Amino acid sequence: MSFIEELPLPCLAGEGSRRGSALACATTPDDVLNELFSASYVGGVNGRGQGGAYARLYAWESLHALMGVPTGAPLLEAVRRAADHRWLRFMAFTDWFHHDTSDLAFAVLDPTRTRVAVLAATDTDVDRDE
Repeated sequence: MSFIEELPLPCLAGEGSRRGSALACATTPDDVLNELFSASYVGGVNGRGQGGAYARLYAWESLHALMGVPTGAPLLEAVRRAADHRWLRFMAFTDWFHHDTSDLAFAVLDPTRTRVAVLAATDTDVDRDE
């Protein structure tokens, strides 16, 4: 997690009103693909899902993008490459994370350890006194 905390990620900026530390755990490409599919299929908190075929397509394209694999590459090629990447799920105690089903954050480190891709998403609207 210390590596993730060093990245300039808006979702980790500041500590907000929620004090605590960031959490990370190793995950699998299957878990990531399942989360991407679920988010696309259901549409998050507001429920504007894409349905079966489009949800699957968007999940596959997102998996390709996280690994830096060209979009036109066959899914089986992406699956083969996925095993060589390091996959992390993370969350932090900041105003950005609301710790509900709409928060999603993954980091993917490529096999050469020279490229990291991060996907962090939330459907929760943040109310702030500014």
